[in-house]
Amino acid sequence: MKRLLLIAVLVLSLPLFAGRDEFCAGFNEGYKSIKGDMVIVPMCPMMPITPIGSTDFREGIKAGIAAAQRGY
Repeated sequence: MKRLLLIAVLVLSLPLFAGRDEFCAGFNEGYKSIKGDMVIVPMCPMMPITPIGSTDFREGIKAGIAAAQRGY
């Protein structure tokens, strides 16, 4: 029973991490567009829910720009 529950949790959590690579690539790109190419980019934040009509990469760019403007 515990094994079945563990498998169900893993399978249901896969969509949460599906676009993480694209989001982090966009975050890095957005951060570097503000701070410059020779900067150490902070750790990628948790990916938000992508709005309809947008992409994970685009949301990552917006998050990276916002983080760079805040000074993180």
